[in-house]
Amino acid sequence: MANIVAETFKSRIYSGGAHGNLSVAFGRAVLNGAAIADVVYMLDVGIGIKFVGLRLGSVSGLGAGVTVTVDVGDNTLVSSVDASSAFAIESVFLPVYITDKSSLTVTIEGAVATGDIEVIPMYVAEGY
Repeated sequence: MANIVAETFKSRIYSGGAHGNLSVAFGRAVLNGAAIADVVYMLDVGIGIKFVGLRLGSVSGLGAGVTVTVDVGDNTLVSSVDASSAFAIESVFLPVYITDKSSLTVTIEGAVATGDIEVIPMYVAEGY
């Protein structure tokens, strides 16, 4: 298992912004032979963020047999999403409130992954 840091990881989701407004952030990575169980760090997440949904997709797909799971800290937001070919999904879920500094990650499952992956979380900055 390797840790892969996406270029967008330097873009932090923090709670000092537009309190109470629904916001989005953009995480993107281009993978080249990411192994099963590799973790891609997409976005840095501050305390006081409440996630309410996300969009997940790939223009190219990641290869036959690849699925992905998206987590923030110890919370799984979506799991085992088929990423073998081009796709786009939107998932809405019960609010997940972040109480500790965390990372929004994508874990590679099923097969070696090559291609692009984008995660667009929907959240409300509540503060702490």
